[in-house]
Amino acid sequence: MELMIALLPIVAIVGCLFLLKQSSLRAAICAYVITVIITKWSSVFPLFTKEIFHASFKGVLISFIVAYVLFFGIFLFHLMKQSGAIDVIAAFISQATDDKMLQVIILVIGFSPLIESASGFGTAFLIVAPVFIALGFAPFRAALIGLISLLAVPWGALATGMVVGAEIGDLSLQKVGIGSAVMSIPVFLYFVVAAVFIAGGKRALQEKWKEITFFSILFGLSVLFFNAYVSVELAGVLAALITTTLGVGLLKIKAKKREETVAELSAAAEKNSFTILKVMSPYLLLTFCIFLSRLVPNINHFLTSHLVIDLPAYSYSLALLYSPGFWLFVASLFAIFILKIHWQVVRTSLRLTIKQWVPFFISTSAFVAMAEVMTEAGMTMFIANAAATAFGTSFVIISPFIGGLGGFLTGSNAGSNAMFIQLQMQTAKSLGISPDLYIYIQNTSASHASMASPARVMLGSSLLGIRSAENDLLKSISLVVIGALFVIILMSLGWMWLF
Repeated sequence: MELMIALLPIVAIVGCLFLLKQSSLRAAICAYVITVIITKWSSVFPLFTKEIFHASFKGVLISFIVAYVLFFGIFLFHLMKQSGAIDVIAAFISQATDDKMLQVIILVIGFSPLIESASGFGTAFLIVAPVFIALGFAPFRAALIGLISLLAVPWGALATGMVVGAEIGDLSLQKVGIGSAVMSIPVFLYFVVAAVFIAGGKRALQEKWKEITFFSILFGLSVLFFNAYVSVELAGVLAALITTTLGVGLLKIKAKKREETVAELSAAAEKNSFTILKVMSPYLLLTFCIFLSRLVPNINHFLTSHLVIDLPAYSYSLALLYSPGFWLFVASLFAIFILKIHWQVVRTSLRLTIKQWVPFFISTSAFVAMAEVMTEAGMTMFIANAAATAFGTSFVIISPFIGGLGGFLTGSNAGSNAMFIQLQMQTAKSLGISPDLYIYIQNTSASHASMASPARVMLGSSLLGIRSAENDLLKSISLVVIGALFVIILMSLGWMWLF
């Protein structure tokens, strides 16, 4: 009976999303309310009102870490999109060669991760899916490949979801970044293989296996290197920049009509009053500023010691100037200036940003607050002990599916980490195992499963005009994600065997 009560908030989320067809926002609020009711009026997991408020407010504070970054990430995306800058970047890649499979590889493992790492929120899909249609792919196939291209979600919006996981898991961000990178390297290869197979079948895999292997491993190792030696927040952006740059170089070398392509690009650049360097400059400035803030001691000290929100009672601290959110704000101002964006475009971008950001902040706050209240009331510990008893050491096989379920339900590794990372940790401790591996599994599986989120599938089918094929699209991308979870299981077993 106690287990059923403890699981009730999670069951409520599933019921709201799939049985009642409610939005993630309503599901999150419903689950939080049910959690509060359980802890307030149930004798099984009782909490005082003060304790509920404390845990809930802590959840809101943790969510603000993500929300602060995401607001300006979305704002920068809309500025770039509304001004036509992203279209120029996409056109540069799509017009560089007539080799469709190379275009697919570079878009999936280079350009899409660049946009997703900088902006997050699945915004990369909105850019690359129409590009795939422009390349001649049918809308259904374009949507499927576009969803797969969201493989950089662990580092999306400058790794804000990972920051939440590290914060809740009380583990250094660098350790979570390195562990997630190691777990993800074979997953990147798997996703690129899946994308190329969907785009061109077995023949494409046979013809492009060298390029698939090279770019997948290049991106994976670059992510690992930058997590370990530069910055977790910048790892996705820097790795994507390297991969995209080398990929575009390869596209130019292989182009059959290079002179005509360059002429077309020059004409497009002149027509839109942009150059590739110019439209990329906000992302380059963002990268440079965060790079300095992490690696130059004097700058680092200044940024971490000024304008800091410090609440010891909640074990909470947020350096507003050090956060990637501040540098996204700077990059947004720079984009307005360098791209000469009209004030009406700025106003439209701001309106669209607020429209997307508010529901995200409320739903994420509700998910995190729910998780904090469950932990404070002992519900998470109870579920963890039950899971440890039921599965024992084989829990490592179940763990990726728990993280994946959270990513699937919420469409966010931040939301999934808020829901399940405490559960993963407590189960590991109950088994007498270091929880670090389970934090890596949780973050990685949640991130990669978010591409199959019903909300994103609905958005994709609506955007590309294939609403009638929404269920088929959901089934197809879900099968791809299940394959990725099995890859994560193999990596987890290998990790346990080696360490």
